[in-house]
Amino acid sequence: MLSFFRQRGLSNVLYGAIIIGTILTFVINFRPNAASKTASLNETCVARVRGRCIDPKDFASAYRILMPRRSAEQSRRLNLKRVALDGLVERELLGDEARRLGISVKDEEVTEQLFAGFIRVSVPAADPALAQSILREMYHGYAQAGLVSEDVAQAHFNDRDTAIPVDFRDSKTKMFDMKAYERTVRNLSNRSTTEFREEQARELLAAKMRDVVRDPVRVSESEAWQGYSRRYGTATVKWILVKEGWAARWATDEKSTDLTAWTKEHQTEFDKALQEREKEDAPKAGHIRHILVKLPYGATDDEKAAALAKLSWAAMRIRAGEPFAEVARVVSDDTGSAAQGGDVGDKTDGFVGPFKAAANALRAGETTAGAVETQFGYHLIMKDDPAKAAEIQAQLKRSLPRQMVEKAGGTDTAQRLAKGIAEAMRAGKSADQAIADAAAPHARGGKLELLRVLPAPEATDDDAGARGDAAAASRAADGGPARTKTTAGVVRDRSETRFEAGTDPDRPQVQTSSAFSVGGDPFPGLSPEGTANVVGFAFRNKEGDVLADPIRTPDGFVVVQLAERKTVTREDFDKNREAFEQELVRAKRDEALALYVKRLRERAKETVKVDESYVQEARVDGGAPVSSATDEDEESL
Repeated sequence: MLSFFRQRGLSNVLYGAIIIGTILTFVINFRPNAASKTASLNETCVARVRGRCIDPKDFASAYRILMPRRSAEQSRRLNLKRVALDGLVERELLGDEARRLGISVKDEEVTEQLFAGFIRVSVPAADPALAQSILREMYHGYAQAGLVSEDVAQAHFNDRDTAIPVDFRDSKTKMFDMKAYERTVRNLSNRSTTEFREEQARELLAAKMRDVVRDPVRVSESEAWQGYSRRYGTATVKWILVKEGWAARWATDEKSTDLTAWTKEHQTEFDKALQEREKEDAPKAGHIRHILVKLPYGATDDEKAAALAKLSWAAMRIRAGEPFAEVARVVSDDTGSAAQGGDVGDKTDGFVGPFKAAANALRAGETTAGAVETQFGYHLIMKDDPAKAAEIQAQLKRSLPRQMVEKAGGTDTAQRLAKGIAEAMRAGKSADQAIADAAAPHARGGKLELLRVLPAPEATDDDAGARGDAAAASRAADGGPARTKTTAGVVRDRSETRFEAGTDPDRPQVQTSSAFSVGGDPFPGLSPEGTANVVGFAFRNKEGDVLADPIRTPDGFVVVQLAERKTVTREDFDKNREAFEQELVRAKRDEALALYVKRLRERAKETVKVDESYVQEARVDGGAPVSSATDEDEESL
């Protein structure tokens, strides 16, 4: 039965005497009537459930009880009006089920609940995560309002108990006080004590039905052990991403392809791509484009040099006649803007300081003469010039076939190289050696001149001054000294810098995941299917095993090797068994109730009619608040 019956039954003689002494007052004053109300055609209803009316006062009462001290923002965030109405609909459906099973609520049960200081409100159970969130916030709200202590609120949340403990006692005598009760009921629900008692009878009937569904759920010892092992057993994997971009850059040979013949063979595909690109790459007045090469947090000097070399290689392609937008698509690490040809719009107010200053300094058609360094990495920045539309269109027609061939070849090549790395690791080679062997045939590349890292403009509120500093740097001669500072305190000879497969920041590299459990995420970039595949492999195999087939990711293929697996012991389980079993039982009971309620609502969906105007949360349109029907009803109660 209900938890408060177990905890505060009438077995205590003194407690029973007190109740007997006050029960007459309850009966005389409340004249309870818990019978269902049938809606007439003229009634205003928030919802109708099997012909019965949930009137606005019932709805407003539930809404107020759910969150005694709520803000409009909090109500919107929790969608509290929808929650209140769904809870009332669920309450009515559960009440019908209870009556069907012969379950009822006696007058003295309602009296005992109220005298003991408990009130109820239905929280929809169909979504356990949402229900827990609402319960947590509700109990926190009652604690903040001083109606319940934090520890009592936490205990009720742990029990998933919707019987809210409220103090109806006199502050001096510490005994139940009718005036305190009436005052609290009015403040909480804005209902008369008679109306409130009728609502609580319905709530209690629904609560009994919830207990009928939840209470039989148990967890066996073997189930608890398996659940504990799944949660606290962990695995760590090594993973190697072979990126399509890297494979296209170094491991495909588009030069051996007759691009003219390829274009004719794929004319429809090419024409469609060209049409899309011409629209996206067409220069727009004032628009800024950029290419970003990211730097990892705390990047080393070598990592900075490699990133700068990659950006310098991108600049070299642009100088050789490829459109800036197309190079951005295949090089930039800012994936959002890369898909748009590096376009970040014509507003620079939201940019970080160095980027904003450099972008504002550019004239139409100009590109920064060097790399702009921000906390994100190195940027090459350009400002569109609509006067160059015809030139860019001609460049696009020349370069697009090669890029399409590279992209198509990159996918197949990345998959082939990933499979080769996996096979080499299964044959006993280390991950680093397998990568080196796979990359060796493609170790082409050449010397290139590094872009200079432009000096950061001094921080100033004078935008013109900032533009002037950046402009001077951007339009500096591209020749300059042969020795350039790439990082603080490090000077590299630009003439000796190479950009090749083995130094490309996108090259395959061994990475190690954090420890993850069966329900965890091994590493970023995996689809749900890929995550399930990696997790299943990690907890079924032995250390050192390599996943049979590389996993597809949005930008390549991943080779996975099990590095370590830690299992839990029975000793650990026995120490934490009681608390874990309680948690597991709660979760299973939540799931059982959620499933039951979902089926109940599905069967009754044709008989539930809701007036949606009552559940629209207040919002702001153009600065003007918009009130919903419930807000107005609350004011009129």
